[in-house]
Amino acid sequence: MVEYAELHAHTNYSFKEGASFPDEMALRAVELGYRALAITDHDNLVGSMEYAQAAKGIGLHAITGAEVTLEGGGHLTLLATVQQGYSNLCRLLSFAHVFNNRLEPALGRELLADHAEGLILLTGCAKGPVPQLLMKGKRGEATATLLQYQEWFGPGNVYLELQQNLVYGDTELIKRLTELGHELDVPLVATNNAHFHVRELHRLQDTLMAIRHNKSLEEMRHQLRPNTEAHLKSPKEMAKLFHELPEAISNTLIIAE
Repeated sequence: MVEYAELHAHTNYSFKEGASFPDEMALRAVELGYRALAITDHDNLVGSMEYAQAAKGIGLHAITGAEVTLEGGGHLTLLATVQQGYSNLCRLLSFAHVFNNRLEPALGRELLADHAEGLILLTGCAKGPVPQLLMKGKRGEATATLLQYQEWFGPGNVYLELQQNLVYGDTELIKRLTELGHELDVPLVATNNAHFHVRELHRLQDTLMAIRHNKSLEEMRHQLRPNTEAHLKSPKEMAKLFHELPEAISNTLIIAE
């Protein structure tokens, strides 16, 4: 039996982007056979208590996290492992909101160094600093950035995040991240960056994105997700996507523990 824990998922508290309520994500996770699910809304923990209560009621292990936006636009996924990690995550998100435009929170990269205890860092989606540097051919800078993360968070608390949403560029990025991980002995982890609990909600997510940018769906057609893959997938589906990298699936369970 294949097991998998989704460690990068958004609810409607990723405002005007996530299309599902926390309880919908929790219920769907249980239906799919998950033992654990991390909710990582953009730059906030607003729905974390609501999600934790919903998960507790149905026997799902709730993991608290967030996808933080860095100054310059990069994204990182942070997961709290202990109370200190939760406190540090709260502080980081507060800094992101206090020191920037209220509607565009962003975190100074240097603040990570003093608030890393109790947190696991995943290198993020394609907008993460390491993926971005690799796709620009700046392998040396990507290596230096990854080693910096390890220095701050500890070698056992940094994972290269792989996403296969069947979007152009995903396969090449996975290849480059995997090569870097094997070279530096940094573990890999698969996520699906889910933004809705079932595939059918992709049209709602498109509409939310259009509202967010104050544009029509027609005007947004080149900015919307090119497919409907950003939903919670079954462990079997995820294992099939990463059949050549089984450790990326098994590491989701190690992190969930």
